[in-house]
Amino acid sequence: MSRGRYLSLEEARKSGKLDHFAKEHPSEGDCQLFDRLLSEMSKTIEEDDGSSSLGHDANSNGTQTPQGT
Repeated sequence: MSRGRYLSLEEARKSGKLDHFAKEHPSEGDCQLFDRLLSEMSKTIEEDDGSSSLGHDANSNGTQTPQGT
C-alpha cells in the first residue's frame, strides 16, 4: 500500500484495517430504513408475523407445479 492514497476494501480486509477503511469512506443513508430492513431479514420463521405459510394444505402432498405448464 502506497502512502497518500485511500485504502482499498480488499487491502483493508486483508490487513484487518476495516475501521480505517470506514473512516476514509464515510457514507450517508437512511439508517432507520436500513435497520428495519436488516431486522426483517434476520428474523427466524418463528419470529415472523405469519403472513406467509411454508406448510402445505391437508389435501396436497406439498409439490408445486411451475407456472406456465
